[in-house]
Amino acid sequence: MENAGFEVWGESLLQLELIPFEKIPSVDWIFFYSQNGVQFFFNHIKKNNIPLSKEIQFASFGEKTAETIMQFTTCHFVGTGDAETTTPAFSKIATGKKVLFPRAENSQRSIQRLIGNQISALDLIVYKNSPKEYFSIPLMDYLFFMSPMNAKVFFQNYQLKKGQKVFAIGKTTALALENIGIKNVIFPQKPAEEELVKILLKNL
Repeated sequence: MENAGFEVWGESLLQLELIPFEKIPSVDWIFFYSQNGVQFFFNHIKKNNIPLSKEIQFASFGEKTAETIMQFTTCHFVGTGDAETTTPAFSKIATGKKVLFPRAENSQRSIQRLIGNQISALDLIVYKNSPKEYFSIPLMDYLFFMSPMNAKVFFQNYQLKKGQKVFAIGKTTALALENIGIKNVIFPQKPAEEELVKILLKNL
């Protein structure tokens, strides 16, 4: 975006904190929603020598999370980044299996809610994502939100100004914005940062 002549301000409105765990339950799959979840999970088991079965397969919600998984191990399933399309695809290979979901304390749990009792789902909260208490963001023409919680924190502190356009990384974040009263949210069909840039340039 900077190369295209935009002034860009990027800041997470969340502070992240590890929630320690002592062991990994016996499961067939481990499914990660986010890159943060992957980092907290693998760094903690490595630092504390927590055993991990070599038989476990790993799944990701989207491509960026898969790339992070592959820094540590093999990723056997890569979702689309959209819960409605990822869930049926994952259920085809995981129905009847035990699946562990390392996640944030405030996760949307979108796959677990949609997949129901097709799998045996286990939760493992590996980090806490809480709002930053202090931040200051300059007035911008375009607002990009990469997660539902970032969107919620922003609009708890700022009002949408006339002329501002709101973009979301994907459908889940767009829905969260709509639920807090933000209308006409723009989001790409494929939840990826590059697609956000393309859709912004298209909407100019």
